[in-house]
Amino acid sequence: MILQRFGFLLLLTCSLMGLKAQNTFKRKFEPHQILLFDIVVKQQYHGADMLTRFGKDASLGLDISYKTPSNWVIGIGGHFLFGNTVKEKGILDSLKGPSGEIIDENGQFAVIGLDQRGVYFGAMLSKIIPFKSANKNSGLMLSIGGGFLQHRIRIYSTNTVPQLTEEYKKGYDRLTNGPAAVQYIGYRFLDPKKRLNFSIGFELTEGFTQNRRSFNFDTQIADTKQRLDLLYSLKLALTVPIYLKKASEEEFFE
Repeated sequence: MILQRFGFLLLLTCSLMGLKAQNTFKRKFEPHQILLFDIVVKQQYHGADMLTRFGKDASLGLDISYKTPSNWVIGIGGHFLFGNTVKEKGILDSLKGPSGEIIDENGQFAVIGLDQRGVYFGAMLSKIIPFKSANKNSGLMLSIGGGFLQHRIRIYSTNTVPQLTEEYKKGYDRLTNGPAAVQYIGYRFLDPKKRLNFSIGFELTEGFTQNRRSFNFDTQIADTKQRLDLLYSLKLALTVPIYLKKASEEEFFE
């Protein structure tokens, strides 16, 4: 909820400042070669097989890309996924005693928690299509890409539980990964005054994944099902641009 409110306020601020900057040009701000460093925040909703395992999550990462003078952008990035809702229930039921609780090493009831962790690494190819304005480095951005998606159930406890050492957790964590395809549509703004640079848009990730543990302790069988994991994301990035060639003296604005 906090991330959603922060993202909305930041989006509104970026949009208003971007529109103000677009209206202050005297001359064209021509396309440039630029290195882009994007600090990325995403709010993600799930579909297909991932919807049955997790609730919505958030993502934080870094994208590094190169923009050509013809407004093609090629880049790579890495992102961490984290959420606190695990829908897949009962994975630790086999560890519970007659009381329905898991006992720690001191014979006390253990407090066990489950949440989501994951990563995505990949590459993107994008095209910036300028609107009818003087800023030729900004506009509609369309992207396609691919990479590697991984997620698991994180198991944690405030107590030491012999049945849940780091090695034993692997039998319950549903470690899942595989190749992924990504599509994105959004808006990229690069400020000629280099004050505020950002991108905002929607992203779809399709993960073609599979459980990578050889054996699940709770089901007593191997999970060999081929999965389709969908992530629908609102993606917001704050950008640090490095211009590889200085703007000409004609590219001034008020």
